[in-house]
Amino acid sequence: MIRFFLGLIAIIFSTTAINADNWILQGNTYNVDTINHIKVGPGTTLTSLRLTGHQNLNIFYTTTDLSNPVIDMRVLKAKNTIYARQEVSGMAMDNDNDSTQFFLGVNADFFNMRKGNSIGSQISNGEPIYVDNNGRTQWAWMTDKQSLMNELKINCIATIGDNIAYLSGVNTVASKNSLTLYSPIYGETTDSVLNASEVIISPIETPITVGKSVKLRVESAPNVGGATSIPSNCYVLSGTDFQGLTINQLKKGEIIEISTSVTLPNGTIIYPNEVVSGYPVILCDGITTDPIDILKHLNGLHPRTAIGNDINGRYLTILIVDGRSNISDGCTSKVLADIMRYVGCDDAINLDGGGSSELYVKNLGICNIPSDGKERTVANGLFAIAKVPIDNRISSIAFAQYQTTLNVGDKYTPIIYGYNKYGILIDTNVKGVKFSCSKSLGKFKNDTLHTKGKGTHILKAHLDEYSASTSITVK
Repeated sequence: MIRFFLGLIAIIFSTTAINADNWILQGNTYNVDTINHIKVGPGTTLTSLRLTGHQNLNIFYTTTDLSNPVIDMRVLKAKNTIYARQEVSGMAMDNDNDSTQFFLGVNADFFNMRKGNSIGSQISNGEPIYVDNNGRTQWAWMTDKQSLMNELKINCIATIGDNIAYLSGVNTVASKNSLTLYSPIYGETTDSVLNASEVIISPIETPITVGKSVKLRVESAPNVGGATSIPSNCYVLSGTDFQGLTINQLKKGEIIEISTSVTLPNGTIIYPNEVVSGYPVILCDGITTDPIDILKHLNGLHPRTAIGNDINGRYLTILIVDGRSNISDGCTSKVLADIMRYVGCDDAINLDGGGSSELYVKNLGICNIPSDGKERTVANGLFAIAKVPIDNRISSIAFAQYQTTLNVGDKYTPIIYGYNKYGILIDTNVKGVKFSCSKSLGKFKNDTLHTKGKGTHILKAHLDEYSASTSITVK
């Protein structure tokens, strides 16, 4: 699945930079070479950079125009199970369907390496998947296609008769004097807890959703001791200690209500459709934050993953910095924040890094080289999706390299990408393409260019009524 980078790495060390720039990251100057810049989905480009200087860094980032009408974002839990891990590519392929294409994905939250549960809260498609208000920060995706990054509190409130109680968590381990909600993704049963009282409840109309007050019917008599079966399309409400007394009073057929909202630190209520946790916010209003005392590893050189948006909220950036290798050292969270600002972000949050850092594009695979040497299984993933049907007909083409630098006498075989009418990349090596160029550039034999004259030239590709062009510089 790491085929994109294996081809790109040859480009990095065999060609001159396409565009060069200088960045100052935490006081150190880096030479920045743009290696490639290609379209990979609706309103979405993938850019690869090579930074040399204080450290050597390979960077891959996508920029998505959120004004594109087919674009949406989704957070997925691995295998739709709390205690599970899965490759980002596997999550995407498992959820692709006839009406929704998961064309771009990245690893998301920190997680328990042994059990597979994420560390922080998650909401997916409006449904609370995992709620643990443990002080972590989150990225939230609103229904109006705006994103924000902050420490969010997810409030789940149960109304049971005349009693109103806040849930301690959703799909978390029961604690002392807690009221906890479990859904089928927790597993077949709840945990065995001696002082837990539990009832099965089923939604009367809609599942529990952010921004709604949902009525649920009690489907079982109270069960003491936990280990209650969690039927599909139902929940289990579990109470320990004092909260267990409330559960014990419930009778089969009674109606309770559960409402869910999300609040910002200032008390403002929001209703996000997607939430995933990261830690910490590294860029706020264009200013790099100082997380030096939060987590020790933030100050080390490691692979990094981040997501951010521009000041107007129109463009969303997902970025990977490779690390722990002899070609890319990795970076600190402060350097990561500076990088996010240089690529156009005003706000950004750090996601899980290390061997988990991976950027997936449909039909390209993993576009970086994870430090494990292969794609790691992770707890959850963040995805850009296109709400469009499957369409395998090519409606536009583009060169895989948007510019190329060669030497006189070099041989160059262009690779052409094919896209459907929605902008989804569907073919990474289109056949039957015809090429044309000036005589001063050279000539083609069997789809291979034999370069001749120095200078910058235009190379064109033609497939039926579709065409594309690229710039070729010969030295």
